[in-house]
Amino acid sequence: MSTSGTMTYQQARTLLKKLINAKDKDELQKVISHNVSSCDGVFFAELEATVDQFRARGDEASAQKLKALGDYMARLRFMI
Repeated sequence: MSTSGTMTYQQARTLLKKLINAKDKDELQKVISHNVSSCDGVFFAELEATVDQFRARGDEASAQKLKALGDYMARLRFMI
């Protein structure tokens, strides 16, 4: 996503929106596969902040789903 090798906070937020708004598992998998190699500490920090926002609104189900998705993406990104 970024030529410098680091994702900006805006890029991380944009990717999170794409992940959250994916209409089905196929679209979600496509977004993940096209972007997982770009995910870095900035992305995972934004993901955690978004999980915290869901929890603050009382939406524990969405928080848990996003946290599980982040864990999956971290495994893909760092254990390839």
